[in-house]
Amino acid sequence: MGDNEKKSIQYQSIINFLKGREEYALALLLFCAATIACILLYHRDNLSFIYFGDAVSHIVRARQFIDSQQPGLNNIGTVWLPLPHLLLLPFVAFDTLFYSGIAGALIGIPFLVGTGLLLFSIMEIITHSRQIAFFFALLFGLNPNLIYIALTPMNEISLLFFVTLGGFALLKWLQSGDDRWMALCSLAVLSATLCRYEAWLLAPFVSIVALHKGFLLWKQGDKSNAIRLIVIAKTSWLGIIFWFGWNYFQYGDALKFAHWTYSVGTSAVRTSLNDRPQDVFLVFGKAVLWIFGPMLIGASALIVFSIKRLYAIKERLLILIYFSLPALFVLAAILIGLVQIDQWWWNWRFVLPVGLFLSIASAIALLELFQKVRSKIVHVVVVLGCCAIPFVQIAAPSVGVAIFNDASKSFEERSRSAAALGGEIQKRYNGGSIALLTGYGVGQRIMISSYLPLKTFNVIYFSNDTMFTVSDRYVVLGKDRTPESKEFSSYWISNKKTLLRSYNIIMEDNYFVLLERK
Repeated sequence: MGDNEKKSIQYQSIINFLKGREEYALALLLFCAATIACILLYHRDNLSFIYFGDAVSHIVRARQFIDSQQPGLNNIGTVWLPLPHLLLLPFVAFDTLFYSGIAGALIGIPFLVGTGLLLFSIMEIITHSRQIAFFFALLFGLNPNLIYIALTPMNEISLLFFVTLGGFALLKWLQSGDDRWMALCSLAVLSATLCRYEAWLLAPFVSIVALHKGFLLWKQGDKSNAIRLIVIAKTSWLGIIFWFGWNYFQYGDALKFAHWTYSVGTSAVRTSLNDRPQDVFLVFGKAVLWIFGPMLIGASALIVFSIKRLYAIKERLLILIYFSLPALFVLAAILIGLVQIDQWWWNWRFVLPVGLFLSIASAIALLELFQKVRSKIVHVVVVLGCCAIPFVQIAAPSVGVAIFNDASKSFEERSRSAAALGGEIQKRYNGGSIALLTGYGVGQRIMISSYLPLKTFNVIYFSNDTMFTVSDRYVVLGKDRTPESKEFSSYWISNKKTLLRSYNIIMEDNYFVLLERK
C-alpha cells in the first residue's frame, strides 16, 4: 500500500469519525480558538481585554454591586441594560479576574461556543445538511472579530447568544407546535432585551407570530390553548416593561435611559448622518463586507433567485425575518443619529448581529447552489472563498481585525494617561478616600487601574453647587472636558485655586491632576 493510499484511508477515517459528531468538533474548535486567542492577547498586553472604554464601564459597573460606596441594586443604573453586568457578577468578585478584565472571557467563551452550537442546530434543521451547518457555524464562530469581542466584558456576545437561543426555540416551536419551545423563545428574547436595545424588535415579532397562531386556534375552538400561547409569548415583553418601570420608579422618568444617551461622534460623523444618509449605507456595508467577507454576502444574495421557494417554506422565512430585526434596528439607529460609526472601524462592533442573519441565509443559498450546480470545482471555490476572510484579517495588516483595531484605537492617549494615573495612585496611596472629579469612562479606568477596592473612590460626576466641598484625602481632577462632564469639569477647573488651599499637587500631566490633602 502506497503513501497516498494510506493518507487517503486516514483522511476517510477522520471524516467517518466526525460524522454524527459535528457538534462536539465545533464546540472543541471554538473553545480552543478562543482560549488560545485569550492567552496570546494577554501575553501581548494584559490590558487587551479592556481597551474599549465601554468594556471598563461594564466590568466596573458589575463590581460596584458588591464593591462601592453604595453597593446594591441601585447600581443597575440607567442607559446600560443590566443583564450583562449581573452575569459578570460572580466573576468580578475575584480580584484577579476583575482587574485584568478576564472575567469577561469567562462568560464570553461559553457564550461563543453556545452561539455556534445553536447556529449549527438551526442551519441543520433548515438545510437538512450537517456539513453545511457545521461549515457556516464554524465560519461564524472563528471570525476573529467575534472571538475578540467574546474575550472582553462587552455586552455584544451575550446579545448574540440569547438572540440565537430565541431563534432556535422559535424554529422548534414552528415545527412542533409545543408551547414549551415558545416559552423558551420568550425567555430568551426577554433576556436579549435586557442585554442590548437591538433585541427590542424581537418581542413584538414573537408576539405577532404567536398571536397569528393563537387566532387560528381560537377559530378552531381551542380557546384555552390560544390564550395560553398568547400569554406565554407576551412574557417576551417583560424585560422591556421592567426597564421602563425601573427608570420610572428609580429616577421618576420612564425614558431616563433615552435622555441620558448622548452622541459621542465627531462633528464630521454627525454631519454625514444628518445630511448624507447614503454615507451611512456605504459605511455600514463596508463594515459588513470587511468583517464577514464578500463570499458570505454574495452567497446570501443568491437567495433572491429562490425567493418564491423561500416564501413557500414558512419556517425559513420567519427565521430569516427574526434574525434580520436586530441588524435593521442598528441600521435605523445609525440613520437617525442615536449611534455613530465611521469608515475607520469606529463602532463597527454594532454590525455583529448581521453575522447571524448572513450565516443562516448563506447556508440556505449554498444548499440551493449545490443542488443546481453539481461541479465540484465550483463547490471548492465557493467554500475556499468563504474561508478566506478570517485568515486575511489576521494575516494582512492592511486589512486587520476591525473590532480589535477599533479597541486599540480607543485606548488612546487620554486612556493610557488614566491607566498610568491609576498605577501612580496605587504607589502613593496611604489610606483615606479618593474623590474622582472626572468623566465617567476615564474615572472608571483610573479605578480599575489602581488595583484598589472601588469603595475607596468617591465618584463625583456632577456638581455646579458653589457651596460644594471636597473632603477626601486624595482628589483626581480631570483637565480634559469629556462630553458627559463638560460643565462639571469647567466648574472645578475654574475653581482650582479653591482646591489648592487645602491640597498639594503631587502629580500632573496633560489630562489629570492628582492632589493630596495638606
